[in-house]
Amino acid sequence: MKIEVDDLASNAAGGVPDSSRAGGYGAFDQIIMTSQGGLRRAINRIAGKLSGLDQNRKQRIAQLVDVIFAVVALGVANILRLSGIDLSQLWPVFIGIPCATALIFAKSGVYNMVIRFSGVEELAPVAKGVALSSILLLISLYLLAPNPNPRSIFIIYGLVLFLLCGGARQVWKRALSDTNTAGKPIAIYGAGEQGRHVMDICRTGMDYRPVLWLDDNEKFHGREIAKVRVVDPKDPDTPALLKAHGVETILMAVPSVSSARMKEVLESLRSFDCRVQTLPSIDDIMSDRVTTRDAQTLPLEELIGREQVAPDMQLMQQNVTGKVVMVTGAGGSVGGELCRQILPLKPAALVLFEVSEGALYTIENDLNALAAAGADSSTPVHCVLGNVTFKNEIAHTIQSYGVNTLFHAAAYKHVPMVESNPQPAVRTNIFGSLATLEAAIENNVENFLLISTDKAVRPTNVMGATKRVAEMVVQAKAAQGAGNTDVCMVRFGNVIGSSGSVVPRFSQQIKDGGPVTVTHKEIVRYFMSIPEAAQLVIQASALCKGGDVFLLDMGKPVQIADLAKSLIYLHGKTVKDENNPRGSIEIRYTGLREGEKLFEELLIDETAVATSHPKISRAEENYLEWQKLEPVLQRFKSVMQADPDNQMIELLKEIVSGYAPNRSAELDQPVDMKPVATPPELV
Repeated sequence: MKIEVDDLASNAAGGVPDSSRAGGYGAFDQIIMTSQGGLRRAINRIAGKLSGLDQNRKQRIAQLVDVIFAVVALGVANILRLSGIDLSQLWPVFIGIPCATALIFAKSGVYNMVIRFSGVEELAPVAKGVALSSILLLISLYLLAPNPNPRSIFIIYGLVLFLLCGGARQVWKRALSDTNTAGKPIAIYGAGEQGRHVMDICRTGMDYRPVLWLDDNEKFHGREIAKVRVVDPKDPDTPALLKAHGVETILMAVPSVSSARMKEVLESLRSFDCRVQTLPSIDDIMSDRVTTRDAQTLPLEELIGREQVAPDMQLMQQNVTGKVVMVTGAGGSVGGELCRQILPLKPAALVLFEVSEGALYTIENDLNALAAAGADSSTPVHCVLGNVTFKNEIAHTIQSYGVNTLFHAAAYKHVPMVESNPQPAVRTNIFGSLATLEAAIENNVENFLLISTDKAVRPTNVMGATKRVAEMVVQAKAAQGAGNTDVCMVRFGNVIGSSGSVVPRFSQQIKDGGPVTVTHKEIVRYFMSIPEAAQLVIQASALCKGGDVFLLDMGKPVQIADLAKSLIYLHGKTVKDENNPRGSIEIRYTGLREGEKLFEELLIDETAVATSHPKISRAEENYLEWQKLEPVLQRFKSVMQADPDNQMIELLKEIVSGYAPNRSAELDQPVDMKPVATPPELV
């Protein structure tokens, strides 16, 4: 008779049989395996019942068991040493020592341990109690029966008692770990050391119940680790196996790998229809500072497969450490992250300049929490409510705090919103930048940096056009002579997770059940994380020579539709389309919005040259001299007073090379992108 080994083991454990492995076994083997399964179920049943008792009852039961173990240990010690037990002299020892042992264990804190969560190191109180009990036995033997009893009995007794008491607690812990049937069944990706720590975390909680390992390493395939089977994630039968076990979540437990490798792993998990989550950090896992409740959706940066370069600390500190640093737009996504990156670099003071009271309050609280968590709390943080369009407010702030370095991040940046409100965009993005720059130059600020955007290159929207004019203002002022101030600008693309990013909107739409709205099937964007962008901006300021246009290496652009699909899969959902009408989330294409284009660019021409930083390059671009630019700005002021938006658009078209406003065309059609003949290579 042939028996399916895995079927028996799986049925014994209450799992799902796997018919992919078979072998020939006799009736005796079947009886043995069935008996093992029955014993395991019996132990689990007893463990389940006892674990439901109140704490006092559990402690009394534990004390009774330890008394029995002490009696057994005394008997074993006498039999091994004397080949028998003489109770005529030793009956007081067999009564007194076990009871005294239970009291010693209680005083040593043995009964205060939660066995389910204990580790091997927590057997120390048991060892201490056993040692004291053994010493007490030695004294008792000397007093009650000094002649016939060898003193080595107390050593044998101690060893046997420790094996019984300590071993029983480890067996009990293992039994309790098998009784967690209420948690959600999950698979753990990565059967290495970190994966085993994740397994321990899951088994000490009641939220998740690991039922499968996923690992690429062939030597693990088909084997069991911690009584859980390891399967190959590339095996075509694996999705069905996950479904059979009821797995809806895969918990990532792989060591630090490159973003490209992580993206490759995520792509391989798409067909599983499972939510992919991770625990906060390897350090926290290894030091047991997290629980399964800390599991979270995989970091958004993993979706774009972007490799990050460690910051050059010399560049990071050059214009920040020991200097008074001011950030305009400090409550925004990039401005706020700049502040978070600057504070640990120990500036002499950090000045937050923001027009929104709520945003300023939020970033102040964030920085206070950052300081409390270990950053330099001695750095003064000054919050200033102000508007960058008022030069006197900027100048007063610079003078009051003696600002050395100024990062100008304040701007209106939401493309559709700015498209329908061009006048505030001109006022803030152009004249706000001019006012801030002039205030910085007139008050001898050492370093001024304007944060720009890839949308300033051959713009099709008001936001990009106004940011390009702001760049030209900085270039013209630098060429005219900026005194003691080094001025420059940094241009980069979208940052994941910012207030204007599609990613938070997609995530919310997925949580709401869809649909996920994408403007166009072919639309692509450059992405980087907010922390990386802030670090590169700070480092670019240290490379400033005057009027530089710095470009951040954004890597390869990402197709937004593909990004939406990845997010849907990460949330454990499937895409609903003509190929999969039963999917859970639909992607709906709404057509390009006003001012939107399919592909963004980072260069106006091909003159970019490398700098000392691998992710930062310098571009040489055309601009108007200040004598020619100033009259145009005066015309803007005149038009702003009359408030005809169309005239502003015409002025932007005159001054910004390549500006082709997309305001009245069929918005669901691809924008004419002559400078970009073919779509850029995608991630």
